[in-house]
Amino acid sequence: MRYDIPFNDLRRIHEPIRAELDRAMARVLDCSWFLRGREVEAFEEEWADFCGQKYCVVCASGTDALTLAALAMDISEASVQSNTLALTAIGLHRGGVKVKIVDIDEDGRVQSNVENAVPVLLFGRQLSQSEVRHRLFDAAHAHGWRPPPYATACWSFYPTKTLGALGDGGAVTTNDPIAARLMRDLSGRDDHFRDRRQITSRMDELQAAVLRAKLKYLPSWIEERREIAERYGTLLPPWVQPVVNSTNDLDHLFVVRVEQRDKLRAFLLSHGVETKIHFPEPLHLQLGPWTSPSRRLLMAEQWCRSILTLPCFPGLKRSEVKQVADLIATFFE
Repeated sequence: MRYDIPFNDLRRIHEPIRAELDRAMARVLDCSWFLRGREVEAFEEEWADFCGQKYCVVCASGTDALTLAALAMDISEASVQSNTLALTAIGLHRGGVKVKIVDIDEDGRVQSNVENAVPVLLFGRQLSQSEVRHRLFDAAHAHGWRPPPYATACWSFYPTKTLGALGDGGAVTTNDPIAARLMRDLSGRDDHFRDRRQITSRMDELQAAVLRAKLKYLPSWIEERREIAERYGTLLPPWVQPVVNSTNDLDHLFVVRVEQRDKLRAFLLSHGVETKIHFPEPLHLQLGPWTSPSRRLLMAEQWCRSILTLPCFPGLKRSEVKQVADLIATFFE
């Protein structure tokens, strides 16, 4: 289905740099080395440097990144906020972690009194003061964030991420050399069996080459997302509450909280505007290894009923932002 204003349009990101992407992919094809080569090594160095950390270990997905980090850090128990994607908890669970799903505060973050949390930087928001004390972070939405020196961060390069591959990919960054070495071993990137916990999770050379080509544009893409978010904030009616509202946030997604969310979404769709919900069902109500059917987490349930994600991506036109904002204002008239 085609939309007048799509939720995301990767063509607007790729077309201006198509020649560079073609050269990057041709470089890999010409050398015919597709796994465990120089492109992966170079991207690991470049991404670690961009994140301000010493080591980077790439893998096949953001989910695998959480699994590898949990294994290397020997985490036995962790709390995950209920309003995030199930893959956060699944990645940890596969790493042998006993996952507890917990409620959120009014700002949609893990509550300050929760111990052993793995905070998720949802939508590209910077950490709150209460979140910085934790050690492991799901930064899948937060490309451009520079983790604290003590932190280990897990990243996703899913195609729609601010820095997206042409397929899937993930990474862990850390300042811990022992953890980095163990994660490399556990990722199964060579032909040796090193540990019974070992998995096979590699990033291929083509994806690494593409990510290297795109990395130089990441700061400008972040800035463009911030400008779009600022414009939404200026144009939207005051009763529509942006969730990301700090100038330091990275605006991977522009999320609002509204009444009559489902009716508004249907109204926008009827006018050719595609939206999404990140995320529609809290984890404690899903059938996962963490399930506690009799347990209610009211803040998370209220949150998931009221959030809506509007189009926000590099290449989105100012006129399109205004059109979306005008339609929302019309709906509430």
